[in-house]
Amino acid sequence: MIKRKLKQQEIDLISYMIEITEEGKRIVSKLPEIFVEEMNDGGMGSLRVVVDGEDNRRTGGVLVDKDFYDEDGMLLIVSIILDADKNFYELDIFKGDFSPLRRFPSVP
Repeated sequence: MIKRKLKQQEIDLISYMIEITEEGKRIVSKLPEIFVEEMNDGGMGSLRVVVDGEDNRRTGGVLVDKDFYDEDGMLLIVSIILDADKNFYELDIFKGDFSPLRRFPSVP
């Protein structure tokens, strides 16, 4: 997997989803410096945060999820997942028919 920084559209989506949460206020300012890897999810667009060294983090649960629609009309469920220490862990994008994402979700 290729390690990279978040793209602006990814930062915008994550910020939109979490900025009103208590944890989100702390996480949003760190997003431009976070490194991620694209997950092997069939092209649906999910990302996992990369940490230096050995990664012993455990998932802590979903902070927030929202419904969007891909340009083909298929439902997308986008979830922001935290680790057990309440740090940003994963952007999960699930497309209802398991097909590859056609267009990354945009926010108002």
